[in-house]
Amino acid sequence: MNKKTALKNRSERRGNLVSIEAYDNTSHGYRKEANQRPETRFGAYLTIAMLVFLLILFVGLYELAVETWTRLK
Repeated sequence: MNKKTALKNRSERRGNLVSIEAYDNTSHGYRKEANQRPETRFGAYLTIAMLVFLLILFVGLYELAVETWTRLK
């Protein structure tokens, strides 16, 4: 390290990629997160609806096949 140049703080350095703001968003990383209920996505509801539909469809087809078999027998 060069002894002639003193270390500069972040605001004195040139070429900062991140601007320095009075209320920097990085300070929120140290706060405790609020307990929020996890949001269920639409895909979960759609999956459940499709499974119920397929279950009803297969039960209906099974009943139709059994009823047709008993009539033909």
